[in-house]
Amino acid sequence: MNIVVLSGGTAANALLPAFEAVSNELSFILPISDNGGSTSEILRVLGGPAIGDIRSRIVHLIKDEKLSSLLGFRLSTETTSAKQEWNSIVEGTHQVWNGFESEVKDICRSFLIHTQAEILKKHKSSAPFQFEKASVGNLFLTGVRLFLGSLDASIELSLRVCRCDERTSIIPCINTNHTHHISALLQNGDVITGQSQISHPSRQQVKKSGGCDRLPVLKTQNMSTESLVGPDSSVLLKTQYPSDEPFEDFEDNEEYAYPGYIHPELKLSQLHFDKLDIDVDHLLPAAIKRIFYINPYGEEVLPQGNSRAVAKLKNSDMIIYSVGSLMTSLLPIIILGNIAETMLENEHARKVLLVNNKYDRETFGMDGTQFVQLIAESMNRALNNHKRRRRSHKAESAGAIVPLPWTNFVTDVVYLKYGEIPVDVKFLEQLGIRTFAIESDTFQVDALVATLQSLQP
Repeated sequence: MNIVVLSGGTAANALLPAFEAVSNELSFILPISDNGGSTSEILRVLGGPAIGDIRSRIVHLIKDEKLSSLLGFRLSTETTSAKQEWNSIVEGTHQVWNGFESEVKDICRSFLIHTQAEILKKHKSSAPFQFEKASVGNLFLTGVRLFLGSLDASIELSLRVCRCDERTSIIPCINTNHTHHISALLQNGDVITGQSQISHPSRQQVKKSGGCDRLPVLKTQNMSTESLVGPDSSVLLKTQYPSDEPFEDFEDNEEYAYPGYIHPELKLSQLHFDKLDIDVDHLLPAAIKRIFYINPYGEEVLPQGNSRAVAKLKNSDMIIYSVGSLMTSLLPIIILGNIAETMLENEHARKVLLVNNKYDRETFGMDGTQFVQLIAESMNRALNNHKRRRRSHKAESAGAIVPLPWTNFVTDVVYLKYGEIPVDVKFLEQLGIRTFAIESDTFQVDALVATLQSLQP
């Protein structure tokens, strides 16, 4: 079975054995918009896409413990110690190199040295690079990308150097050498700019924006199934842009160069972010209505998804919306117009949503039905934008596009019977979406394998 997993962050890493057990060919499509932590320093000084999620997935696929330790190594949280550690790693004297075969060490050091050279070149035009908390894997992958000039090629070379299974692919949702950021439009009309600012801002940012005593949620009570799949469902899908119209971005590699101007919110350091607890003071001011990509001025853009991702989705037997951040890991993938279109056209594939076991700051108060609703609304909107753009190129009249039923985007929901997030089984089954409960409060590999095997087309 050919499986494509849509995911980001670290949550899905624990489920890798389950995905590997049920697949002949396994592909991960990952977002490239996380601007938090040590990635923020790479973006500030060297530019390029955010690669933290990609590095994390590569590290968890590596079978060689020494390579896994190297690319998973983080420098000290203290400034001077971090710089000294980095220098000793580049020089090849750090203990992390112990036991390495000389040819593998030379390959890895070459790209780390290249990263160091690029950082030194930028020293005159930017504040010094802050090495504290830096991921060696991120710096390695950045060096490979800068040397090869291609994000896709850098991932492939890294997988081969790390001797990962050749049947497994890691694909960035956008193939780019430039930075992409996302924003969140809230139900109250506010806009939060930057993924880190949305999901794990500093406590100072939270205090500045204010908390709320309750997070408004989308309502599904008393909704008829007809209102969700028929012409009247357009009320759920009206697009509200922060600006009049989104800017269009057509080619895989046609992006904005490292900008002279950048949105003020994106200039704030995200190196020392906080994984905030969910309480009254740390909730968003309102529920998230939708996620969208922005240019350096904060205006919406419509980038194209990676053509390699499109090819994998076309030939997949199962597409899995994996656990993790719904808003900032999954949505940045599925709001890409050609990605949404390809998933729609693959009618034989099962499209399986794994519902998280607990809430996060982005989804607090939502239930599993609302997860499905948001996915369907987001992909309907992406299809609408994609078709409208195509029509404008062909000088065709752009009539209204009737929203498609949820079952076009999610065919099955797998949830945890004892997890925090409830699922309205009866409501989803009325829509034609199958539901499967796992008798646990966390996803266990064996139970997930059995469930996914039962879903094979």
